[in-house]
Amino acid sequence: MRVFFVFNICLWVVLFLAWLPYTALMGLADPVSTHVRFILSVTAALLILQGFLRHRQARSRKELLT
Repeated sequence: MRVFFVFNICLWVVLFLAWLPYTALMGLADPVSTHVRFILSVTAALLILQGFLRHRQARSRKELLT
């Protein structure tokens, strides 16, 4: 699972870095830029949620061991 988490973060970074110059050329109002911004926002929120859940799960696992 950690491999997929790291892979998702890498893909997000690649898409973000590709989106920045495109947005600089075409502007924020471009339909493609708007869709990509939405995808980046949703994916970032899901990755943050996944990280929070992983942290909670690891903390509860630690408490069970002690």
